[in-house]
Amino acid sequence: MKKTLTIGSAVLGGLLAAALVIFIFFPGLPTYLKVKLKYEHIDDRIPVFKTVSAGADVGSFALNGVKLKAPADWELNTTGHGLKSSRDKSSLLVIKNNYQSQEEALSDLEALGSEYDYDPWSGYKYTEEDYRHFYKTIGIEPPTYGLNTRMLWYMRDDVTAKDCLKLRGKDRKVFLEVAESKEESVKVENMWKIKGSGFLAYVGQIMYTGFDGNIWTVNIFPDGNENEYYTATVKCSDEAIAKQIISSIELE
Repeated sequence: MKKTLTIGSAVLGGLLAAALVIFIFFPGLPTYLKVKLKYEHIDDRIPVFKTVSAGADVGSFALNGVKLKAPADWELNTTGHGLKSSRDKSSLLVIKNNYQSQEEALSDLEALGSEYDYDPWSGYKYTEEDYRHFYKTIGIEPPTYGLNTRMLWYMRDDVTAKDCLKLRGKDRKVFLEVAESKEESVKVENMWKIKGSGFLAYVGQIMYTGFDGNIWTVNIFPDGNENEYYTATVKCSDEAIAKQIISSIELE
């Protein structure tokens, strides 16, 4: 009996030591196991968009710094920043954006009084500082401006289950929230990426009720410019035409 207890104690001691090592070096292991079981898409990355050639009956257009090909019978809208079909409700709009200018404009409004206050982080569970710390911890350097919107692409293309293995405290909690958001996003929006000449673009096809895949958004980020980006929104029930337009996108 004494020998058995001694062997049992040694085994138990070894297990405790192993558990301690795991806790020290991989404190997020329980979280890792949880998200692997709970979230089907936790390790998904954004796939590459399969470009297609434009049809024969197309025209070339330049809109707000973006060049593309669309059906030849589409016409410029009243602002000159988009196109519309003369046959159906199909349309296209291109907007040029700047993250820094947007945030500075919000700060100017806030300075005018409380009735103009707008907090871009009000819809998030944690603070901007919490998200910045989390992304830095997993090896992503957050941009100075526009983090609240760019986190969509970080979570869909960069965040995976293994990122939580060494997380502790608030970082682990933020990871769990990001993992849940990633799973929800996959269910409502198909997403691809395009590495074009001088830019990186993310393509989104909205799939939640009421849209049925006929709305496409393309966010285009010029190389070497952290703040400037273009958003092209395509409304078209013909998926083949929508993909032809998106495939043709270039920067002027």
